[in-house]
Amino acid sequence: MPIVSISLNDDNMRSLDKLQKAHGLSGRSEAMRICIRSAEAEVRDRESLQGEVEGVLIVVHGSHGAPDLGDLSHSFQEVVATQIHSHLRNHKCLEVFIVRGPADPVQEMIASFQKDDQIDYVKFVQS
Repeated sequence: MPIVSISLNDDNMRSLDKLQKAHGLSGRSEAMRICIRSAEAEVRDRESLQGEVEGVLIVVHGSHGAPDLGDLSHSFQEVVATQIHSHLRNHKCLEVFIVRGPADPVQEMIASFQKDDQIDYVKFVQS
């Protein structure tokens, strides 16, 4: 099996160690393989969106320092039917987007949230 070297920040390392412990894995390599399989499944799900799409996009981010989601949601206004903002514990915010429209802009919206390292959680649930 090839060996790959990666750089992770302290938060990533803590998350990886928590994942390893939660799943009873023998090492970080196993935890990374689980992460990769999970990411692959997410990409497959997103790429499988076709035609008209309807669903809920859930985003959790820090209330300070995260991108201006208002501006981002405006750039996808053609597919955002409703946006709900709520304050959570630990200075986090929850954004719930009801989306409806062509698959391409919905996929772009999901990808734009997923690639931002200031966002803690992104999940799309198709109806």
